[in-house]
Amino acid sequence: MWAGLLLGVAVYALFGLVPAVIQVVISFTNYTSLPGAPVNNVGFSNYTAMLTTARPGFVSGLSATVVFVVGVTVGQNLLALLLAHKLSGEGRLAAVGRVLVFLPIALGVTIAGLVWILIFDPEGGPARSLFGMFGIQSAFFGSDTWAMPLTILAQIWQNAGFSILVFIGGLRAIDPQIYEAAAIDGIGVWRRLRRITWPLLAPAATVNILLALVGSFTLYNTIYVLTDGQYGTQTLGMLGFKEAFGSFEANLGYGAAVTVVLFVLTLVVAIPAMVLLRYREHRLFGGAR
Repeated sequence: MWAGLLLGVAVYALFGLVPAVIQVVISFTNYTSLPGAPVNNVGFSNYTAMLTTARPGFVSGLSATVVFVVGVTVGQNLLALLLAHKLSGEGRLAAVGRVLVFLPIALGVTIAGLVWILIFDPEGGPARSLFGMFGIQSAFFGSDTWAMPLTILAQIWQNAGFSILVFIGGLRAIDPQIYEAAAIDGIGVWRRLRRITWPLLAPAATVNILLALVGSFTLYNTIYVLTDGQYGTQTLGMLGFKEAFGSFEANLGYGAAVTVVLFVLTLVVAIPAMVLLRYREHRLFGGAR
C-alpha cells in the first residue's frame, strides 16, 4: 500500500508540482523562445506590465474570462439538468440519447471545433442559410458580436454530456417514493424540481459546477481552434498561451506570469465556491447522516 502511495505522490510531484514551480520561476524572468537569448531575472516586471499599457491585453482578457466562465458554467449546468430529466429513464430511446450527448466529448477539441466552423462558415455553412431566412448576415466566428456567444455554445455542447451523466446518477439516487408522496400532496412539476429535485441533487451539482468553473477558467484549446483568441474571445488562458507560444519571438516569461495570475484567480473563485457548495450539502444532508 505504501509503495503505491509513494509512487502516486512521486508521479504527481514530477508532472504536477515540478512544472508548476518551474513556471513560477520563469515568470520572474525575461525568458524568450529565441535561441541563445540571455535569461535575466526581471523581478515583478512581468506582473506589473499586465496592469499597464506596456503589454495591453490583460484587462480585456480578464473581462472576456469572466464572460466565458459565467456563460459556460451557468449554461452547461442548466442544459445538463434539463436534459438529464429527459434521459434518466430506462428505455431504449433514453439510452440512445445518453450515448449521443456524450459523443462530442469523444470527438476531441479539434474535430469538435472544425464541426462548428463548418456549420457557421459564413460563405456556405448551414447556419448562413438558416439565419439568412430571417435576414441576418454575419461572419459568425469572425464577428465581434457572435464570436463569444458561439464559442460559449461550442464549449457547452462539447462538455455537457459529462454533466448530464453526473446529474442522471444523482437523479437515480433519489428515492422514487419521495416523488410519489409529492404527487399525492399535489405538488406540481416546477415546485417538485425546485423543492425536491434540486436540493437532493446537491452533491452532483457541486461536482458539475466546480468542474465547469475550473475548466472554463483555464481553457484555451477550444478558443484557439475556433477564433485564435480574436474578436473579443481572448481569455486569460488564451492570452497566456499566445504570449508563450504564439510566435517565434514569444515571451515565455510574460506568458508564465499570466498563467500564474490565472491560477491564483481560479483558486480565489473556486475555493469559496467549493466551500459554499459543500456547506449547502452539509445543510441539506448533515442532519440525516
